[in-house]
Amino acid sequence: MLMDIEFDTAKDASNRDKHGVSLAFGAVLFDDPDHIVLSSARPIDGEDRFKVVGMVEGKLWTAVHVVRGNATRFISVRRSNDGEERIYRAAG
Repeated sequence: MLMDIEFDTAKDASNRDKHGVSLAFGAVLFDDPDHIVLSSARPIDGEDRFKVVGMVEGKLWTAVHVVRGNATRFISVRRSNDGEERIYRAAG
């Protein structure tokens, strides 16, 4: 899927160190035809956040993101947790 993506470069470096992938990797999750998008809104964030959960090379990944205009801004990308995996499998 072709999309305009954004992310903070310092946050990207932190995500690479913590989770082993760039925030830009989040865009790949949308390529999974079975990907799901979940609300991840918290009042403290002040904007609507979402999680996309998708399969890449046999592993489930989750990316937290916001949509700003035409761009998708990635905040975090990591391996999916057990709850996200259950939701993904139940949806498929």
